[in-house]
Amino acid sequence: MTSTLPSPYNWSLQAIPAAFVFGIVPHGYYLTSLMIATRNQMSNAMPRTNLDTWKSKLPAATWNQLTRARGAHINSMEVFPLFAAAMVAGNVAKLPTEDLNKAALSFFGTRALYMALYIGIKSDTLAYARTAAYAWSISVPIAILWQAGSRLSEVDV
Repeated sequence: MTSTLPSPYNWSLQAIPAAFVFGIVPHGYYLTSLMIATRNQMSNAMPRTNLDTWKSKLPAATWNQLTRARGAHINSMEVFPLFAAAMVAGNVAKLPTEDLNKAALSFFGTRALYMALYIGIKSDTLAYARTAAYAWSISVPIAILWQAGSRLSEVDV
């Protein structure tokens, strides 16, 4: 028996700006934590020099965590174009909506795990878990790009 329910709503294109905003979350954590740690004395005029400026003035554990939060933000911005391209390519190739939605959700889940591990892990040994989460997170858009490429190469031009 076939279902008469409408196909699921395609969230994949809305997931693109959501992924960008999600990537800013570690920056918000970094900025808020830095403001608290420096009693709002950090520079807004030269924000990219704040970590260097405050390295000798903050406890090492605080500075290290701020550095990891900034790294999680930068990495999120580096991965964002891959995800955006995958969602656009998936739609252009008319991949199934359910597959695109699942991919977007999987990307968000793995990126959340990655960011939490990046900010929280202090041990070089445990940092391999972060690396695994990173690999898992980028495998999602890579798989969608591969599927889109395969689908589009089947089309007669």
